[in-house]
Amino acid sequence: MKKVLVTATSFLDELQTHPADEETGLRILEELDVELEYRCDRDPSVPMTVKELTGVSFVIADLERYDAELFSGIGSPATPLELVVRYGVGYESVDVEAARAAGVAVANTPGANSLPTAEWALATLLAIAGRRMPHHERAATGLGKSGPSRLDVSGRILGIIGTGRVGKALVGLMMGFGMTVLAYDPFPDYQWAKTTSGMGRSGAGLSIPTVAPVSYVPFERLLRESDFISLHPSAPGQIIGADELRLMKRTAVLVNCARRRHVDSRAVYDAVRTGALFGYGLDDPWPEADLPLSGLNIVVSPHVGSDTDTGKVNMRRQSASAVAEFIRTGTTAAIL
Repeated sequence: MKKVLVTATSFLDELQTHPADEETGLRILEELDVELEYRCDRDPSVPMTVKELTGVSFVIADLERYDAELFSGIGSPATPLELVVRYGVGYESVDVEAARAAGVAVANTPGANSLPTAEWALATLLAIAGRRMPHHERAATGLGKSGPSRLDVSGRILGIIGTGRVGKALVGLMMGFGMTVLAYDPFPDYQWAKTTSGMGRSGAGLSIPTVAPVSYVPFERLLRESDFISLHPSAPGQIIGADELRLMKRTAVLVNCARRRHVDSRAVYDAVRTGALFGYGLDDPWPEADLPLSGLNIVVSPHVGSDTDTGKVNMRRQSASAVAEFIRTGTTAAIL
């Protein structure tokens, strides 16, 4: 009997708002003729080892690293690994080329958490624009307002870096704010940009301008002109450093609900601290222990953009279905 190892940390989480019968990912796995091992409490910061894959044919993986050294050590009867499914969209934690060379397929769950992640980017943007953390810190100790006023959002310029599923979903969510949208992507989707229509409204005595179609612009222009910048790139490395931060308005807000490595943390900290940038949001634990955030307009969260019932149900269903399809057919549409 083949063995399925599940290391995805939220795979067994209890749903809050969805009925139990939506937990299709669990049922899909339990109905397979396989041995199941759930190791969801495994620390994803620790790279996977060959020893942990003993007897394992399929993995539904979190963000733990699967590197070339690991793949060079599998393939024997003791380590019959056939498929690694990333429980999420990104797959940079898996060396795909090394996996293929070892005869191991790699898949992910595209689109499963796009809307929840976009919602979290929107929530983060509003929290920074409203200086939510500095206000909370003062009000929680009985103190009144200090520092600059919060930013207006409606009618401003939104810059989207990366117009994949999450970037497009965020644009849709922001339409009610009547924003002008600038976008940058190495592979522009001009048809989407052309057909994206305004949904701005006027009401309650307020006039909100109608949004224009999305405009793809050069990277540097987006940085210079945008009031709010949200990162959703497909590139794995850093894209915002000190030079890019200097191009932004001092009243700009930078949102990074993708990966912390996309932004130089120390450079953005310095920009916010000195007033060169209004604020920064990161959906990852703050990596600079020697740079305290107290009093600064920097909002961080522990990589919870997809942590909703919808995100979990979709990721469970898609990752489990990829394993089931591979067992039945030897392939899956989710293969990278």
